[in-house]
Amino acid sequence: MPFFRIDRELHYFAHVPKCAGASVEVYLRKRFGKIAFANSQFYNVPEAQRWTKSSPQHIDREALALLVPPGWIASSFGVVRHPVTRLRSAFDYQLTGEKTVPEGMDINAWFLDWVAHRDEMPFRYDNHPRPAADLVPDGATVFRLEDGVQGVVAHLDGLAGKSDGPREMPHENKSRGGASYAAGQAPLSDEVLDVIAKVYAEDFKRFGYTCEDVVKQKRPEKALPKQRKPLLKGLFRR
Repeated sequence: MPFFRIDRELHYFAHVPKCAGASVEVYLRKRFGKIAFANSQFYNVPEAQRWTKSSPQHIDREALALLVPPGWIASSFGVVRHPVTRLRSAFDYQLTGEKTVPEGMDINAWFLDWVAHRDEMPFRYDNHPRPAADLVPDGATVFRLEDGVQGVVAHLDGLAGKSDGPREMPHENKSRGGASYAAGQAPLSDEVLDVIAKVYAEDFKRFGYTCEDVVKQKRPEKALPKQRKPLLKGLFRR
């Protein structure tokens, strides 16, 4: 729930995990000074002693609406990402950064396990796999990571009414690469593709993503049943 001030007005950045959120937060600090409700040390506090179920920057939009009167926010924006590439990045981060993935569990089993328990533990993994539509408020200006983040700079120029401050967005939390990255890029099973299509249906629809250009599985042809294609392959065709 990062808030930043421009003159006397409060503006809101909907930080969707694994969508360049850390980079945007660094930029906001450099340009506008301190930001509120962002805690990069959240994981350093033992879970039982945390005051929230997720880090404040990863708040869902329903909780935001309960805590902050809408009239207090002059504008809001967020950065989103294709659900599949975002899911892969979230798995890589949990595997290498937070080390929450059990040994030997691949991305398919990890995702299905999260789905199986998400109703009882909706904030699990600090909302990293949670649909972006759950986090970005209605009416927010939305940028897609695939289009680059320089549009955010221009957007902030418009809010501020001037083009001062840094002109380039930093790149924070770069992937470490190596074997862990390769694990996150492993082929997704047909079952997982179907579940992704259902779980992230609102993300596909609301943010204008399609499946054919991005979801390309590098696996033997025999792994694809001839009688049908995974739901994700045929969903939201244009």
